[in-house]
Amino acid sequence: MDPEKPSKLNRMESKLYSRKASTIIDKGRSDLHSDQTVSDQNINTEWGATESNRFDMLASKISQTAISRGTFVKKFFVVAAILFVVSAAGAAFVFFGGVNLISSENVDIKVVGPLSVGGGQESTFDIVIINNNNTPLESASLLVEYPGGTRFASDLSKAMTRERFTIGRIGSGESYTQTIAGVFFGEKEDVLQINISLEYRIENSSATFLKEKIHEVSISSAPIILSPTYPKEVNSNQEIVFNVEVASNSKDTIDNLLLKVEYPFGFVFKSGSPTPFAGDNTWKFATLKSGEKRTVSIRGTIIGQDNEEKVFRISSGTASADDDRAIAVSLSQLTESILLKKPFIGLDMTLGGKSGDYSGKGGSLVDASITLRNNLPTRLFNTVVEVSLAGGALDQLSVVASQGGFFRSSDNTILWDSRNVPELADLGPGEETRLSFRLTPLPYSAVPRGVRPEISLITKARGERVLESGSVEIANATLTRKIVLATDMALTAKTVRSEGNFENSGFIPPKANSPTTYTIMWSIYNSFNQVNNAEVRATLPSYVRWTNLHSPGSENFSFNSTTNELVWNAGTILPNTGYGSAPKQVYFQVELIPSTSQIGSAPIIVGEATLVATDKITGATLGVSAAAATTNFSDDPTFKMNDDRVVQ
Repeated sequence: MDPEKPSKLNRMESKLYSRKASTIIDKGRSDLHSDQTVSDQNINTEWGATESNRFDMLASKISQTAISRGTFVKKFFVVAAILFVVSAAGAAFVFFGGVNLISSENVDIKVVGPLSVGGGQESTFDIVIINNNNTPLESASLLVEYPGGTRFASDLSKAMTRERFTIGRIGSGESYTQTIAGVFFGEKEDVLQINISLEYRIENSSATFLKEKIHEVSISSAPIILSPTYPKEVNSNQEIVFNVEVASNSKDTIDNLLLKVEYPFGFVFKSGSPTPFAGDNTWKFATLKSGEKRTVSIRGTIIGQDNEEKVFRISSGTASADDDRAIAVSLSQLTESILLKKPFIGLDMTLGGKSGDYSGKGGSLVDASITLRNNLPTRLFNTVVEVSLAGGALDQLSVVASQGGFFRSSDNTILWDSRNVPELADLGPGEETRLSFRLTPLPYSAVPRGVRPEISLITKARGERVLESGSVEIANATLTRKIVLATDMALTAKTVRSEGNFENSGFIPPKANSPTTYTIMWSIYNSFNQVNNAEVRATLPSYVRWTNLHSPGSENFSFNSTTNELVWNAGTILPNTGYGSAPKQVYFQVELIPSTSQIGSAPIIVGEATLVATDKITGATLGVSAAAATTNFSDDPTFKMNDDRVVQ
């Protein structure tokens, strides 16, 4: 077989699957050779031609059918693509062109009203809702949320936090107007926000749509005007008066107004007028009418470094319903500062060797020392120093001035000047000089009733300095100190036999090598200040044993067997305990077994007792003691001569 000629099978396959079958129909099934005659070929024309034509016609029909179907599919996809593009374009036009039936973009909320309002004044706003949709809004409701501190105009005591208004139906192209009113509070230039929300539905839909808007208003003026007055520059440790005027700028009465002043570090509060409502820095005004003014005066001292700035923070507002000492709504705030400057004349005083106020016991000597320093870059001439003394504990006869000082009893003033102290005639820059005096405060029993047992000391120094112009300027300095008497306390220890709640046993007089029990009574006396953390301690000798009995049982009394120490935690001792009232007492029992070496003596059965406590008013630590208790119970009615002496 000729390889270049296709086989009959291949030709048949080509006719069946080719899309051009109609053009490849064979006219016969055999090849004619040129060297043969027609008669030699012996061709059967009827059978062969019929078979070939039927097969070729079938293949041609199949091919034409495939071609027709391919053309139809192509046309179908083209038409579908065109429809998709047209639909997408139409949807885009509807969506982006704003002609859809419902959209929150077509709902407009406008607020007609002031952009700034006065604090504490009623303000009115109109909220306009416009429906630009092609369909109506159904079940519409308006929610208005107000900024903190807003109050109802009809009742300022009630907070106005939110309001909801039922609107119902807003037709296509229609509008709705809602008027709101309230009293806004805040500090000047504060920006407040009113939050507006519109909720609605559309016909034949259960979905809820939301449209929101924020309207901002600023506070043009505060409802409360704070006007402080104070010295702009002061010396360290100088007493100052800080005044704050509170004025109402509201047309309505403000109830439960609080004023708070935050003090800087180093400020020592002394007094306030009127008296603070809470602590030492909060004042309350039940009502403040329109245009009414109130003044708060604060007195105190500031301690700090040269050129240090001390900041006071002042705030006012309405009191919280939960805590009447806390500001719920701030109405006004201020920040003010005072500059500390080194004084031209430096003054310092020590009392009992310590700087600052002094706390001591009446009847005890107090040494005072004054240090005077010229802080100017120029000389200081003709300086005078005065110390004014006052108070119920002052004993004029005890005052003694040194370094040429003179005590003028007519006005209780100690005076030093250049006539008696030559150094004061001319003090160079940075030079110092020291002055001193001493006094003894009266004991508490000698202080008149109803008078505070203290002594105030006000030291003033003044001198002359020459300015560059040749004129003379007076330089001044002031220093305040105080001597406060700590409360008088006393502790006594007494041995008894028949007093107390215990039954004592043993030999009287005590017998060597035999046990005898005694009752010890400790008593605490306190004069005019409450004391805290009072504690009494004493040690038992080796030949004495605690019987584990004490009375009253409520007292905190214990024994340390390791140290042989008795401890009474007496706690708080009130004023006048033991003075016009019973002293604070405790009884306890001990057992003595004397030795033959103690025959003829009255042995110690409880060592010296010491009392330590803290004066609540002065903060001073107090300490007193009581002598050791012995077998001498002479205060007991059953005692007889020599009952305290050990016998054989």
